[in-house]
Amino acid sequence: MKFQKLVTSALLVAGTASVLAVAPVSVNAATSKNAPVAVQNKANFTKEGYIMRVLNDRDASPIYVGKANYNKLVKNVTPAKGAKTISPKKVQKVKFRIEKVLNVKGRGAGAPVYLVASKDKKYSTWTTQAFLQYYYLNSKSMQGVTKPLKRIANRLNTSLKKANNKRDFSAAMKAAKKLRGSQRDFVLRSLNQLKKDGSMNVEGKNLLLFGL
Repeated sequence: MKFQKLVTSALLVAGTASVLAVAPVSVNAATSKNAPVAVQNKANFTKEGYIMRVLNDRDASPIYVGKANYNKLVKNVTPAKGAKTISPKKVQKVKFRIEKVLNVKGRGAGAPVYLVASKDKKYSTWTTQAFLQYYYLNSKSMQGVTKPLKRIANRLNTSLKKANNKRDFSAAMKAAKKLRGSQRDFVLRSLNQLKKDGSMNVEGKNLLLFGL
């Protein structure tokens, strides 16, 4: 199972967060029903710091440029028409942090939407998990972790109790222990959480799996 490119049915319209509204009011969902919005601070995501990349994809939201635009996005207000944006292609070497998470609850709810920003707040956007990735996921040092995790993700049953999944997870854990510094800490912490969850079916909850 490769995680699908989930564009939330409630928010990302034509590649932008053009219908974001301040909680707890409703937004106009793509369905015929309105759904309540919950904007949350996710400390467990934010504390991981600037470790995410916005993927270069033609369907990804544009990246807003400038701290003024970030300040508007953090208040759930779309920057004014004509606000400066750039393609995600231009920020592939920029690290982002998840600032806030927006969930649409109830009927018509879609994938969570994440506000991400660079450290200097020069670049920011609202986007979904499908367009985010752990910055080092495809690095050479991570291959021993990434490859067995992808094997699990591509199976219909991702339960870690299954023999083949358990074997691949053990291989990923073994490789993670060879990493160094903060990368080692993050990956091991993520894998231990995955082990606790017992399955790869935890979309939106484990940053290591973003973009897998």
